[in-house]
Order: sequence, then structure tokens, then C-alpha cells
Amino acid sequence: MKRYAFRIAALLFAAALLPTTFHPAAAQEPISQEERDRIESVVRDYLLQNPEIILEAIQILEERERTAQQQHRQQAIASLVPTLTASPLTPVIGAQDGDVTLIEFFDYQCGYCKRFFPGLEEVMAQDDGLRVILVEFPILGPASLVASRAALAARNQGLYVEFHTALMQSEGRLTEEVIFQIADTVGLDEDRLRADMDDPAIMDYLSLTREIASSLEITGTPSMVIGDQFIGGYIPTEDLQTVIEAQRADG
Repeated sequence: MKRYAFRIAALLFAAALLPTTFHPAAAQEPISQEERDRIESVVRDYLLQNPEIILEAIQILEERERTAQQQHRQQAIASLVPTLTASPLTPVIGAQDGDVTLIEFFDYQCGYCKRFFPGLEEVMAQDDGLRVILVEFPILGPASLVASRAALAARNQGLYVEFHTALMQSEGRLTEEVIFQIADTVGLDEDRLRADMDDPAIMDYLSLTREIASSLEITGTPSMVIGDQFIGGYIPTEDLQTVIEAQRADG
């Protein structure tokens, strides 16, 4: 709020200067320090006597910034599905031609992502019209990046979903050793997996997902886009179903 108050005070000071700034004589004679001090004193006294003006102005600025953020995010959402599905590396599960699309940005070390996962599975099992796009967004350290690279590489062995599920169901801290132990449990060939993880296309793809997340102003996981609605953070299963049905009703 202090930064807003400073901006408001600066604007009011500038407004107070306008009569002098645009006076013909002022174009030739710069404002004196004495006059500047007098104007600053008037502005200060006015603000102290009418502090509600600052609060009102701050509220207007905050609302404008929220509106601008929402408009920017909606523009990004409009191109989200085409951008993601244009890449063969993007995992799409559930109904491939579903009438509602859920896009989840997640990290394999995110506790809330793991908490959300069973509910998502339950909803998918009950809703044959839901398409889910999974967006690897490793932001919680080196192990997260290894896990995402390994998961994307597992596609070459046709085991992405199985590996993704196992990683989401894993407990405790992930390490590179643990990740490859999990890979072994789902039947992945470790040597081939390690080789496929070095494909430059994987890091290029993860750069793309970071750019997309940045355009949506996503800073944490899980974050979701359901239809045209953005949801930042964990959402309970019953609320998830409600949002999906609302998006379906809106067409």
C-alpha cells in the first residue's frame, strides 16, 4: 500500500504543478524552490486533512491492475491449448475430444499436487467428457527437473502415464536415485530412459512450459486452467467437479 500512496502523492503533486507548468510564462521561467516548497506543503496538508482520498485512489488503482491482469491472462488462456497440443511431448489423457479441458501445471515434489492427484483421478474416472493436459513445471529444485525430464522421456517407452502416476503416489523426498527406482517399478528400461532424457527437445519443451506459465503469471503449483477459468492452488474434489460442470454448462 505504501507504493500506491507514494504514487498517489506524486500524481497529486504533479497535478498541483499543472497550472504553473502550462502557464505561458512558466515555459520561460522554471519554478523556484520556494514555490515548489509551497506546493509540496499544500499537497501534504491536503492529504493529511483528506486521507480517504489516498485510500480511494489506491482501491481504484488496485482494481485497474486486477482487471489488466485478468485481461492479460484471458488472452494467454485463449492460445493455451493450441500451443501445448502442438507439441508431441505434451501429455494429454482422458477424453481426447472432451467437451471440457483441464490443464494442470504441476511439480512432482509439490505436496499439494500429490494431494490433488487422487481427486483428479476420481473425477476422470467418472467424467468421460474431461480432457486433461498435464504440464510439467519443475520449479522445486534439481530433483524436480530430473523427474520431469525422466517422465517426458518415458513417453518413448509408452509408460508416461504409469510413471507419472507412480511419481505422484510416491512419498518422501525425491532424489535422482529414488526417481530411477520408481522408473524400474513401472518397467522402464533405465539405460534407454537415461539416454532419452538427454534429448535436447525435452529441455526445449520445458523452456516452453516455463514461458507459458510466465504468460499466465503462474508462480506456484498446482495451477490449473479449466475451460477459460484460472485456478491457482489446490482445489478439493467436490469443488473441482463443480467448476467442470459450470464450464460444461457455459459451453
